[in-house]
Amino acid sequence: MAPHTRPRLSSIDLLPEECEGVVAWASQELAERKRSQTDIYAEFRDKLIALQGELGLDFDIPHFSSFNRHNIRLGKLTQKLQRSQMIADAIVDRTNGADADKLTQASTRMLKTLVLQAMEAASDRTVTFEEARDAAASLLRIAQAENASTGRRQKLQAEEKARKAEEEMKQKAEAALDMLENEPGVSKAAIKRAKEKFLGVRPPKKKAEDQDG
Repeated sequence: MAPHTRPRLSSIDLLPEECEGVVAWASQELAERKRSQTDIYAEFRDKLIALQGELGLDFDIPHFSSFNRHNIRLGKLTQKLQRSQMIADAIVDRTNGADADKLTQASTRMLKTLVLQAMEAASDRTVTFEEARDAAASLLRIAQAENASTGRRQKLQAEEKARKAEEEMKQKAEAALDMLENEPGVSKAAIKRAKEKFLGVRPPKKKAEDQDG
């Protein structure tokens, strides 16, 4: 297997730290899609030139082609994060019951990997506040899906355990009352009332034809 090599840094990646605010501004403008890429680049270039004069920095202004590649990478990362969040939302909305818990756990592991891979792919450039926020929101929704699924599973397990315990107690109590029914001196009517009151046992209804008769 060929060794993994990180992509070569672009001219935007190589800008000094003092330019991060300008790069973040451009990324936000591109993400909002309210202006053309050409207009944003022109203002981006002007801001960098002004920064050179203000701080006395010496660096190369990125060409439009580099700015365009930056925009493409930004768009791909944003799409990945949006897909991750949509899938996480779907898991939260649709997961229901213990049968889906294993599927949810597998899905959330996949989603975490997808988000982290997207962030790793973007680590060779400046990550904007909006991108970091979207990544954090995706991971939060994934965690919520895991917690919601685990909570539902635990609730169902507790309800099933309580139901079985109640059923077992009823069976034992009914068996004990049946034994008492055969003991001398114990009223069958009293046993019947006890079954009705404590066990919810009702005598079988007579058939309609018996009532008519």
